[in-house]
Amino acid sequence: MVQTWLWIGVFSMMIGSLIFGFGAANARNERWKILYILNFFICLIACGLYLAMAMGQGKNIIYGRPTFWIRYVTWFMSTPLLLLDLAFLGRSSVAVTGSLLGANAYMILSGFAATISPKPINHVWYCVSCGAFLAAIYLLIRPYRIEAEQKHPRSKKVFRKLLTFHVVIWTLYPIVWILASTGFNILSQSQETAGYTILDIVSKVGFGFLSLNSLYQLEQIAETQSTKDFEPSAI
Repeated sequence: MVQTWLWIGVFSMMIGSLIFGFGAANARNERWKILYILNFFICLIACGLYLAMAMGQGKNIIYGRPTFWIRYVTWFMSTPLLLLDLAFLGRSSVAVTGSLLGANAYMILSGFAATISPKPINHVWYCVSCGAFLAAIYLLIRPYRIEAEQKHPRSKKVFRKLLTFHVVIWTLYPIVWILASTGFNILSQSQETAGYTILDIVSKVGFGFLSLNSLYQLEQIAETQSTKDFEPSAI
């Protein structure tokens, strides 16, 4: 079942890459092109990850645990692009964007340290990574959300839906980690692989479609408001 889930990941990310790549080539304007390109590379990077894992690469037995350490290499490259999706839609400041990217990088690197460390040291690194994760979540639900709602005052629901989706999906990753062989060893390797694969598909392909839908809603709201602004006052 492990191989089956890995190949599901390959083809899912490949389909996502093709859809977003086609969208980038036929984008209606520069704003849409940028968003399509970001989502294209997110899926393309993930497709490469799953292809490598499906062919038996990026995996070693570490402290008696079969470990796909290559996941962290890919997450280190793809998660910043996911955050840039959000920053692009919210027109975030450099300070907020940089803080998000920094917290994310620290989260991934400390998570990698947890994965390749022996027990119980790995649990220490896991807690450090969770601390960085909580910092990233705080940055999203406070500074990021406040800036986005200030710049898009009539689109609060759009950003709250985006953030809810993002926070819920990302929160499930450390849950899988602690339940898998890296933590309490409750999940089998097949279940761990299934969990990560499903989360990756939803957080990359699914989030890509949600980000595009969010841009559409933002444009519709802006267009509606622009039309109202130009309507002649009633006599």
